Amino acid sequence: MTEKINYLDGLRGIAAINVMIMHFFIILIPAIIYSDRMPSHLGNLERIFSTTPLGLIGAGNFSVCIFFVLSGYVLTQKYFRTKDKKIIISGAVRRYIRLFVPVLAATVLSFLLASIGAFHYYIETVMISGNNNYDSYWTFTPDIVDAIKQAVWGSFFTGSDTYNPVLWTMTVEFYGSMLVFVLALLFGVQRNRWTFYLAAAVFFFNSYYFAFIIGMGLADIFNNKASVFKTDNKMILSVILFSGLFLGSYPIGTVTSDSLYGFLNNGFFEIPKLTYHILGAVMIMYVLLNSQWLQKVFSSPVPVFLGKISYSLYLIHFLIISSFTCALFLVLHSILPYWIAVFISCFLSILLIIPLSYLFYKYIDMVGVGLSEIFYNRVVDPIISSNSWNIKQKYLSSTIFGIYNKMFK
Repeated sequence: MTEKINYLDGLRGIAAINVMIMHFFIILIPAIIYSDRMPSHLGNLERIFSTTPLGLIGAGNFSVCIFFVLSGYVLTQKYFRTKDKKIIISGAVRRYIRLFVPVLAATVLSFLLASIGAFHYYIETVMISGNNNYDSYWTFTPDIVDAIKQAVWGSFFTGSDTYNPVLWTMTVEFYGSMLVFVLALLFGVQRNRWTFYLAAAVFFFNSYYFAFIIGMGLADIFNNKASVFKTDNKMILSVILFSGLFLGSYPIGTVTSDSLYGFLNNGFFEIPKLTYHILGAVMIMYVLLNSQWLQKVFSSPVPVFLGKISYSLYLIHFLIISSFTCALFLVLHSILPYWIAVFISCFLSILLIIPLSYLFYKYIDMVGVGLSEIFYNRVVDPIISSNSWNIKQKYLSSTIFGIYNKMFK
């Protein structure tokens, strides 16, 4: 079972809230995210947000990168501390079931909302806000068979997200989890493991999988007894923290040469926003692992609670925004100034999303966790505990490292 670390849960919770805020912005005031590519509703305020570090409020892609770095760390840190291979095997076997059950429930919820026409409010809203990047959402004809297929297969293996746009991350999350499980299992105890880590990092550098590998590397580093990367120097940590936040605020909209981020838009990276957001997420993670003060902040009750419900909140928030929030906005927009209609719609929606996320966590997410544990304990663990499995495992390991020795020694 994945070991819970309160301050990491707290970071995950804050990141989930940040993703939710981004989706409020994207649907209702998209120029805050995309700058001059979208019509303005709040005057210069949107440009200030989209071209300065204030954009951290709603930096959803940066927060997604934090999710991925966290996954790489959390899924492997206990293994690096104990060197017990059953931890990796358990995590890998349980991963699909643990992720799938909540995804299935959220997809069915989306199907029901689409079937009663609740998402037509979204279509009307984006016509008013002018976000033509997202105007193709919720235009499909709902079909329960198609919804189930997408939940079972498409969301995890082909990147399908018709019934819930946030599910694009599930493919990355699943494959990224398997990637770090394999790397840790095959090379995690080897003296030359960093050769393989580096090779994997270079190969996946221009993708989100890079974040998982770096997260795993941090788990390896910080769960060794003596690490040169551990420090309590407040000056060093402060510089890294603010640098990470600055990189995390790199806009996903237009970046001009005369902007605050112009010097970063130098063509050095193939996908600048992806690389900078991952590097920023790694810096935040590094500081958190070293700073007791920051650990106390993220271990406080509110962040920890948000971390507990973060997966549930992530899965259902866009569905609620696309139905309830947009319906409320359309009513208020006709009688109130634009920014007031946006504020009230978002505020009341948060009051709905948080308790619904808790209920989803309690009655659905925890079921997924429980079923994954039952499957492993009753089906898989008896098999891998047998002598025949141990023999096969030893043979596989000796074969792999025999090939490695011939290639690198």
